Amino acid sequence: AGVKPDNAHIREAIKTNPPLVLFGSYNERMYAAESGCRAIFIPASFPGAIVRRSTGTPFMGYAGATYVVQEYVNALFDALFHILPLGTDLDRVEATPSRLTTTAVRPWDPDAQQILDDHVESEPFLVRISAAKRLRDRVDQDASQAGEERVTAQRVLQSLAAMMEAHA
Repeated sequence: AGVKPDNAHIREAIKTNPPLVLFGSYNERMYAAESGCRAIFIPASFPGAIVRRSTGTPFMGYAGATYVVQEYVNALFDALFHILPLGTDLDRVEATPSRLTTTAVRPWDPDAQQILDDHVESEPFLVRISAAKRLRDRVDQDASQAGEERVTAQRVLQSLAAMMEAHA
């Protein structure tokens, strides 16, 4: 109590280990936006809006516990909405080739696999499978288009940079 938060530390923590759900003030919301973090934000501190719609805020007693649970579950559903692809997005991608028509799987160098694993580890837990598939598919597609027989660390870094640039 009485100690001011270390905003630089909070900003770095959000950037290096992005949460799926973020409780905080407007400051934390701003830090998440600056770093490209897609966390679902739940206002829980000042500065922020003064009026809240629940008698359980500030998170006291049964009503406060109910409010926190409701907000967290709603945040998880919102996160899921942003994770799952829309039907229109699915219609725009190439069809997944059948196993009978695909060629041998392109081998990955160990350091390339490590870069992929490290990137996936930095994603919120709930989205790691989707993030891994998205990055692996992009790297394989980029390597194929470049006529590369193996996936190298350089290829993963190039594909990851392109994905980050497109997402920003």
